[in-house]
Amino acid sequence: MSARRRRILTSFRNLRLFWKLLLPFLALMLLVGASGAFFIVRDLSSRARGELNQDLLRRSVDVELLIRDQELYLVESVRYAANLQRMPEAVRDHDAPQVRGLLTSVLALRTSLNALIVTDEKGTGLVEITRSDPRTKQLGVGKGGSWSKNQFVGEVLKGVIDSAGDKRSAIVRIGEQAMLATAGPIRAPSVVGSAIVGIRLDSIAKDASERLGGASIRFFDGDGLLVASAGRMISAASRTGLTSSQPVRTTEHVGTTKVSTIYIALQARGGRVGTAAISLPQAPAFASVRGTGLRLILILAGAMALAVLGLGFLLSRYILAQVHHLVETNRALGRGELSARAPVLGDDEVGELAEGFNQMAEQLEASYQELEMRVEQRTEELQRLNQEVTKASEARSEFFAAMSHEFRTPLFAINGHAEMMLDPDFVPKDRRRLSSFDQTIHDFASTIKSSGEHLLELVNSILDLAKFESGRMSVDLEPVQLPDLVKEIQGQVVPLARRGDLNVSFDIPKGLPLVAADPTRIREILLNLMSNAIKYTPAGGQVRLAASANNGVVQVAVADTGVGIPEDARERVFEPFYQVKGTRAQRGQASSGLGLALTKRLVEAHGGEISFDSEVGVGTTFTFTLQTAGAVKPARKRTARKRPA
Repeated sequence: MSARRRRILTSFRNLRLFWKLLLPFLALMLLVGASGAFFIVRDLSSRARGELNQDLLRRSVDVELLIRDQELYLVESVRYAANLQRMPEAVRDHDAPQVRGLLTSVLALRTSLNALIVTDEKGTGLVEITRSDPRTKQLGVGKGGSWSKNQFVGEVLKGVIDSAGDKRSAIVRIGEQAMLATAGPIRAPSVVGSAIVGIRLDSIAKDASERLGGASIRFFDGDGLLVASAGRMISAASRTGLTSSQPVRTTEHVGTTKVSTIYIALQARGGRVGTAAISLPQAPAFASVRGTGLRLILILAGAMALAVLGLGFLLSRYILAQVHHLVETNRALGRGELSARAPVLGDDEVGELAEGFNQMAEQLEASYQELEMRVEQRTEELQRLNQEVTKASEARSEFFAAMSHEFRTPLFAINGHAEMMLDPDFVPKDRRRLSSFDQTIHDFASTIKSSGEHLLELVNSILDLAKFESGRMSVDLEPVQLPDLVKEIQGQVVPLARRGDLNVSFDIPKGLPLVAADPTRIREILLNLMSNAIKYTPAGGQVRLAASANNGVVQVAVADTGVGIPEDARERVFEPFYQVKGTRAQRGQASSGLGLALTKRLVEAHGGEISFDSEVGVGTTFTFTLQTAGAVKPARKRTARKRPA
């Protein structure tokens, strides 16, 4: 089970019973309502889309009829111009003034024409008359255009006749205007020229847009180039619609507006001359769908609100009444009112639960009374045992302190006499040359002195440990230069390491900040850790003392390549008198098991922490921390807290 699913289940379990009963019902209503609304809206959307498609088809038919009317108008106009009296003779004789006069009369009758052109048998324009607006009398007159390059004109001049007759139509550009043009032959009796008439496509598009209620109209030529348009909803053309012979419907975007477009082929004189695109916005068609969807959402929200109010009232009034009593009784029992009982309001499952709850409350009250009696008895026993343990702990600490103090007096005497026996000035002058007996006495004195020093060191450690246990040990903190302390112990550590054939190194940066420490105790900590590392490192190994500062703390590490500490001994390394089983000093030095215990307590008395990392056969690294002193301050004393017995 994923963590997210577990969180959801946990949140549901933590809800109140009312919401646990109500939420599934609400979820079911929401699911059913949303599903119903989805299918209804989808059906309405399908209907709206179908109606929009039908509307586009009707409008496309209207555009086709409009184009057909314009085509018939052009055919009649070109037939009238070609068969006008004296027109064939004037064209045959290349009488341009007469042709121009005849064409002017045609334009007066055919007011919708925007262009009227007559060519000779080679397709060269004899007279070319254009007007930008049929409502004005301003004409543009020219001649000399090469019209035979247009396929529809070339076929007329060649006398091609097919099922559509001898007239030809195409979309051409005359001047700066794209026009729907039709050409017809002028015969006298053979073909002596051609007549070409045209209507601007933008006028046709504007007329179509007005007839279709403001729909967007676009006309494309045979190459797919936009030649005329009317309306605002102009989008990129669909390549499929520009090449298909059947109507193609697409959905396009004009900014953030969705537009439905239908593409139809423009047919003139039996052939395709271009493509027309009719576009309508989808928003009006789907407005009713959105309104219906909004009404459904409001109805669903109202039904859910009524269901929540009605169901909540019933649950709180009838079903959850017994549960509320159980909750209140449970809270009273939690406050210690063990005499509280829940009323039984019925014989249903909740009533049975209330009876069982009351029985458990009675048993709890009886058990609590018995428990109170037993607790009183056990409390008295624990108080007595605690007093005995406290007395024993204090007696042990006092015993160790007294014993250590009493041992130190005779040990000082023993060590003093041993030093006198080893002092050359103590030997009489007449016996400066030692005999074998005197040498034996000298060796005994050396042994007594070393053993006495070791025993005195052990007694001092026990005395310090006893002070820590009793809480009487204190350290005098003052700003201390750690590199200076390290230099002081090098004279003791280096000879000891050389006798063991070890390589000892010191990595103490000169820029270390001052530490708040007791110099005597810090030397003791460093000597304990270094001598311990030397003691358990085989010949040829390495011992390293390093220090670094970070975030107001100085970290000191003593690393060796010694025998290491087994995993099962990690929890007891810092216990007094504990020695790792199976681990022996490499050079036979005696170990009391007090060095690490005392070191840990000294570090903690300085407000620091000590830890180690070890691997059997690889080595051990002990690390402890000291607080930096900052600016030099007056020395202050810190007393170690009494350790619990």
